[in-house]
Amino acid sequence: MKKRFLLKFLVIFLFCFIVSTPVYAGSIRDTEIENLLKAYSFPIFKAAGLDPYGVNIVIIDSPTVNAFVAGGNNIFLYTGLILETENPMELAAVIAHETGHITGGHLIRTQNNIKEAQMQSIVGLILGGVVAAGSGQASGGVATSQAAQSILERQLLSYSRIHENAADQAGFSFLEKAGISLKGSVSFLEKLRSQEGRSNSVSNEYTRTHPLTKDRVSAAEQKYQKSKDEGLSDLSQYAEAHERMKAKIFAYNYPDQTQFLYSGNRIVDHYARAMAAYRKNNLKNFRNEMAFLLEAEPDNPYFLELKGQVLFENGKVDEALPALEKAAMLESNAPLILTLYAHALIISSEPSNIEHAVTILKKASKQEAGNSFRNRLLSMAYGSLGKEEVAKLYQAEEALLSRDYELLDRLLKQLNGVFETGTLEWIKYQDLTQINDRIKVKRDAL
Repeated sequence: MKKRFLLKFLVIFLFCFIVSTPVYAGSIRDTEIENLLKAYSFPIFKAAGLDPYGVNIVIIDSPTVNAFVAGGNNIFLYTGLILETENPMELAAVIAHETGHITGGHLIRTQNNIKEAQMQSIVGLILGGVVAAGSGQASGGVATSQAAQSILERQLLSYSRIHENAADQAGFSFLEKAGISLKGSVSFLEKLRSQEGRSNSVSNEYTRTHPLTKDRVSAAEQKYQKSKDEGLSDLSQYAEAHERMKAKIFAYNYPDQTQFLYSGNRIVDHYARAMAAYRKNNLKNFRNEMAFLLEAEPDNPYFLELKGQVLFENGKVDEALPALEKAAMLESNAPLILTLYAHALIISSEPSNIEHAVTILKKASKQEAGNSFRNRLLSMAYGSLGKEEVAKLYQAEEALLSRDYELLDRLLKQLNGVFETGTLEWIKYQDLTQINDRIKVKRDAL
């Protein structure tokens, strides 16, 4: 009974309970998807008074239909939820709702509520044990313990409903202020409400972590009716991009089913089949689909990126480089594309290419800090150029980002006194040394 309750508790409060350490395992990075999510979310974040660059959207590759906020200003969106949305407005509505949890401080409040409710439950469990020991009969103790567990569940559900309703209202306000129609809020809530309570529903996880009621749907409908004549955007300018995003995700995860769902002659159909061919290691079919795509849109950086990535992964570096170079030129503020291009340049082993790769990697690092793989590539590049000390310096930075503190300390000792005072390498070494010293102090204190 106790195990069953705890399991139910964890399922119901997945949204609220993961509060201290964000889980990034299983997360995916994709420039096309991330840029589209920025187009949806940035106006919402600005409407909420948040710095758009201070909120991190993490994409979790999972068929589960769920979204939650954790670890501060981090919104987690599951690919299963993205696939469940029919249009950009529905996904924008989810983002606005989760933004409401951030601005409402619900994570901190929920932590406090959970602690308070848990304490009451513990007291009930202890009393249950006293009854059983004192009477010699276990039934009295079980009844008392079950009552305490029931109270805990009702209290936490009450807290969750309050937070969900508050996040709804905040989300509606953010959408209106951002100039986005609330139609997506109504349709997505209605869709989930119709599936609520179905144990085999694809949205079962979301409906458990975000308790739904007819009142919430009604509230969304009322707000929509009041604002529908205000000329708010339906985000139709992103409709094609939204469909391509879904096709890309679906084909990546379900390549064998892609040919049935995307059997037409639209660009989105060819895009899905190209991704499916890549996932099934069918290079011939991939080339055919990619030829169609690039004939239709020769300057699409995401098509070029995919072509370059697949050719690169299949050992065809010389063919991959022109596609990646063009993709990097067309989407110059895309650190993931720049990093992929630089990686291909390094593997090509041409000294001029490797020097170019260093320049590109440093540009990508300015756009997005804290990428350990990028530091590994820089270490490889400098090693290939015969600059072993600089290579070790970037290897040390990679060790820091990867939390390999023993390797970090060992490399820094090897680099002591190597760099000339005042140089960029010397400054980086000093920064890493200071961080390493603080880490050792903290570790010694444990």
